[in-house]
Amino acid sequence: MKNRHTSSRTQRSLVRLAPVTLLALFLSACSGTPEATPTEETGPVEILLATPAYAGGDTNPYEPLMAAFTKENPNITIKLVETPNDQHGQTIRTQLQAGNAPDIFYVTAGRGINQSFGSLADAGYLEEITGQQWAADTVPESARSLYFEDNKLFAMPVDLAPLGQITNIGALRDLGLAPATTFREVLDQCKLASAAGKSLYGLAGASAANNGMHAMQIAASTVYAQDPDWDAKRDKGEAKFVGSDWQVVLERILQLKSADCYQDGVAGAGMDQLFPAVAQGKVTAAFTPAGAVAALRAQVTTGEFDVSIFPGNEAGDSRLLATPVNALAVNAAGKHKSSALKFLEFLAKPSNQDELAKLNGNVAMTAALSGSIPAQFPTLESYFKDESRIVAQPNLVWPNSGVFDALGTGVQGLLTGQATPEQVLKAMDDAYDRGE
Repeated sequence: MKNRHTSSRTQRSLVRLAPVTLLALFLSACSGTPEATPTEETGPVEILLATPAYAGGDTNPYEPLMAAFTKENPNITIKLVETPNDQHGQTIRTQLQAGNAPDIFYVTAGRGINQSFGSLADAGYLEEITGQQWAADTVPESARSLYFEDNKLFAMPVDLAPLGQITNIGALRDLGLAPATTFREVLDQCKLASAAGKSLYGLAGASAANNGMHAMQIAASTVYAQDPDWDAKRDKGEAKFVGSDWQVVLERILQLKSADCYQDGVAGAGMDQLFPAVAQGKVTAAFTPAGAVAALRAQVTTGEFDVSIFPGNEAGDSRLLATPVNALAVNAAGKHKSSALKFLEFLAKPSNQDELAKLNGNVAMTAALSGSIPAQFPTLESYFKDESRIVAQPNLVWPNSGVFDALGTGVQGLLTGQATPEQVLKAMDDAYDRGE
């Protein structure tokens, strides 16, 4: 499967899922020649489903759907295997290489993250599902370039995941504050929070993935607010990370550090510390997938939690990162491929897509298709109503995971004082230029 970079036009429309563009969703992409369907199994079967550990509560969102599937298919049981979020991609790769990978596992769209499906498909590890019409029908036309390469499909998207800051509105209100609308206001709020013994932001500085997510959220309201086609230009060699507005992104992280915006010990903090810190009000916000706010509301019923967006220079510069990034793939070497595909087909049903999105706090494609604003994200209404304010998650279109790795580890270097913005940007350019 060859890498095919997006055109400038495709880049602009990649995953801006505002109602004005949503009529294109669920149009099936050209599927090419259908592949053979594995023979259906009749005896008792147990299949393994591997996902990153769910940080939002005791019950993984897939579990209720697993139980519902087994009720309909009593000869098939599903066992859930969870790994730490920042280890999932490498764990799956190691298992695939060793020949002991699960039957179904979580992947992300494109090829720019360690757990993206693109390079796994290249290596022959994934079962092709092009000919499964129910799978093709789940891919939005606006995200076709993230899932189809050479008219082949190897992963099925399961929801739309906005990235934002899960925010303890009550903790902010106790400080006499509301979510900031400009970067200058952010710095002022950091000082007020620090003076009160709190931190405005929680960041898992030991996690390259969380660092990279943080940087991309800043970039959405700076780099991509100024130039939505920046990644298309980088692909054509018309731009570099060095000397671009990405310099502003990294300099802002240093400014946030200097203004005591992050919690103490940020450089060594892990992902497991973010959720309880926000729940307890020790930090007012953390950089995570926005869906985590649903679990916060469920677990801390006396609190008030919402999603906020990291602002740019002006209020009008703020942009939301929202992408159909979460997906599932089937192990091409698995012993129970027909049962695994049957479970994916079950998840592809609109009612089950709705239920999964409800459970994990993300946005179902069916909700996007109807043009309705996700009820769990009232603060994001203005973004979903205006496609120009939604930005595709940029690392998904970068040519390899090394670019995002360089960004994430580079941010940790900024936090520890062991790297400069210029060094980080050069490392990103070097990784990008290595290609696939």
